Amino acid sequence: MPEEYTLQAESSRSEKDFHKLLQRLTKEQRTSLQTILTNDPKGTAGTHWKIKKVKRDVWQCDAPDGYRIEYTVVDTPEKIVLILFAGSHDDAAIFLRGKK
Repeated sequence: MPEEYTLQAESSRSEKDFHKLLQRLTKEQRTSLQTILTNDPKGTAGTHWKIKKVKRDVWQCDAPDGYRIEYTVVDTPEKIVLILFAGSHDDAAIFLRGKK
C-alpha cells in the first residue's frame, strides 16, 4: 500500500482558510477531497476534482462553488502536501500573481 501524504499548512492563515473551505463542503465532498490530497495530490484519470499544475511547484485543486486550493507536493524526504492557499477563484488569481 502506498504511503499517504500528510496535509500541512504553510501558515496559520492558510490553515484557517483551508478549514473554512472544508466547512463549506458536504461531508462526502470533504472526505473525497481529503482522500485525493492524501493519496493522489497530483491527480489521476479517476480523480473527480479538477487538479492542475499552475506553476513549477504549485498545484491547484478546484473545489465547488468557485473555491481553489493551491499547494505544493513534497515527495522527499517525507510525503507532504503543503497548503499554500485556500479561497475564492479571484483571490487565487491574486495569490498566484504574487508568487512570481
